[in-house]
Amino acid sequence: MFVRPRHSDSRRGRVPLRRKAVVTGAALALAAGVTVVAQGSEASPACDPDRTLLRVAASPDIAAVVSRIADGVRDDGGCPGVDVRAESGPAVLTALGRSDPPPDVWIPDSSLWVARALDDRLVTPGDSESIATSPLTLAVPAELADRLAHGADTVPWPDAVAALATGDLVLHLPAEEARTAAPSTVGVLGALTATVQQQPDARATLTRMLRGVRVDPAPADGTRPLARTGLAADRAVAVPEQAVVHRHGTPGAAVAVVDLPGGTPFDYPFTTLRAGAPHGSTAGRLLAALGSPQGQQALREEGFRGRDGAVAVPDPATAADLLAAFDAVRRDARLLAVVDVSGSMAAPVPGAGGSTRLDLALRAAAAGMELYPDTTEVGLWSFAEDPAGGPDHRELVPITPVAGAAPGGRAALALAMAQLRAVPDGGTGLYDTALAAVRAVRAGWDPDRVNAVVLLTDGADTDAHGIGLDELLGTLRAEQASGRPVPVITIAYGDESGAEALAAISAATDGASYQTSDPGRILQVFLDAVGQRACRPTCGAGR
Repeated sequence: MFVRPRHSDSRRGRVPLRRKAVVTGAALALAAGVTVVAQGSEASPACDPDRTLLRVAASPDIAAVVSRIADGVRDDGGCPGVDVRAESGPAVLTALGRSDPPPDVWIPDSSLWVARALDDRLVTPGDSESIATSPLTLAVPAELADRLAHGADTVPWPDAVAALATGDLVLHLPAEEARTAAPSTVGVLGALTATVQQQPDARATLTRMLRGVRVDPAPADGTRPLARTGLAADRAVAVPEQAVVHRHGTPGAAVAVVDLPGGTPFDYPFTTLRAGAPHGSTAGRLLAALGSPQGQQALREEGFRGRDGAVAVPDPATAADLLAAFDAVRRDARLLAVVDVSGSMAAPVPGAGGSTRLDLALRAAAAGMELYPDTTEVGLWSFAEDPAGGPDHRELVPITPVAGAAPGGRAALALAMAQLRAVPDGGTGLYDTALAAVRAVRAGWDPDRVNAVVLLTDGADTDAHGIGLDELLGTLRAEQASGRPVPVITIAYGDESGAEALAAISAATDGASYQTSDPGRILQVFLDAVGQRACRPTCGAGR
């Protein structure tokens, strides 16, 4: 089965996949009320060869058809008046950042690029009007789509998300699109984020999926992932629907599409960058030709949809947040887990088969560690109040790669957690431990990693000889401003856990706090806390 992408004309009807003959530029221009000569004919001898043309920078996927339509557009003197160049959104932004003269008209694949140019004050665009749309889709091998569809005509998006979470489907992103937060990257990350929000362990699930994303080197010729070849058996790529339609009939394995929720990030805005230029009337003629029935038909023949569809384009701030989350997950973490072993942690948990609070906490910690790759650096501390006035914390495993040899590594972490016991009648030296943990992580702070503390406790601070809460919070805020941030993710377990103080500690370090009295939720809470790195640095409180 080949799962055909859906197409729309202005009435949202289906058009054939196979391309029809392209309408000539002359016919297009006539329909738009433009003076024309036959497409491909040379300029009149009366035309000045040094005349200034309307300079158009168009996204590479739409540039060819725009150029054909522009062949029939004339300037005020009746001469060919348009020069169309294929330029990607990042390339235009880079040129504008160098103060290069902007093109007269810019047709990127998404309004997101124009919004970025505005935010960076690179241009002051004039009018902007969409000339076509193309929904973002997930392209997958047709054979895999057949299995995921379970006999249906299309693959439901939730089924594709489930396959990504289990690793049966692997999302691949071109390096350049991931680096620049291109609309395809932003769109698929936004769709995944919105979908997993409905799940009880949203951040942990998102972390698993984003960890599985592969970033591939860009093709040598800069083409989109589907331009020349098919897909590997488990490979998925985020592309405009047009890329699949345009590819139909080319060599390679059959490709199917999965519709993504969340609107159409590809809206191809016709944007005037040099308002009031001498050839502004030529720009108007080109826009009229592109919007004419014949122009729209030519665009549909190349796999684009009409320009009348609803468009939901992410704003630059949303795009930046999504890319930051993706980068945080792909970056290795440098994490210190700090576990309360005060006497109350030895209390048995009702309905847990004799397990204590500490037992459940350690199981949750072990499961959470599985979310991190072998290159992650993890350390383990325990803490309880030292009645003799010594340090309240004890280092069990130093911060080292989990795949490394003793004294660190997974084996050392597992052994330390298996041997950990609560201190009989021990108090809770929370505040001194929190400050010491943050300073320990900051002392070895790695700019290429996510540096954080995850702290779990079931009781409020009881150390009368230690630092007070106000002094702790002031110190944390002051040291957080050093340029080496260390967020503290706190997990308050039980009704006597001092949740307000823990939330204040997290807030002072731009971390997040959790509270649960349900022993059945401790694993879910811990997994969500570990998944916080999928929303750094804009995580909200996870209570």
